[in-house]
Amino acid sequence: MATRAETRRIRLAEWKKIFEDRARTGLSIKDYCIANNISRDSYFYWQNLARIEALNQAACTLPKVVEIKSPATSNSMATVHETCVLDSGASQSAPVLSINYHGANIQVTSDTPRELLTMVLEVMSDVE
Repeated sequence: MATRAETRRIRLAEWKKIFEDRARTGLSIKDYCIANNISRDSYFYWQNLARIEALNQAACTLPKVVEIKSPATSNSMATVHETCVLDSGASQSAPVLSINYHGANIQVTSDTPRELLTMVLEVMSDVE
């Protein structure tokens, strides 16, 4: 399994060089792929993985635990745990945020609809 992860890491590093080269040339992705005999599907696949890795690395610079005062009552506290996911091949539905409030635990992923999260947080803000 470590060999597969290492191979993926090496290929991603190679693709990052390709992305940088394309940006330097000023060509569109379509023209660059044609000129360099690269499949556009492969280009976008690896670009997506590179973006996920960049987002995960950026998320790791955030504080790991944050305490938030509830606006409803000054003595209510919520503890938020942010999980750092560094594996760009990890499932996109892996939890990236865990909110513990009054014994309730909410796992938030990148796939969680904003409307659902907003509704749940509104309900939880009314919990005493």
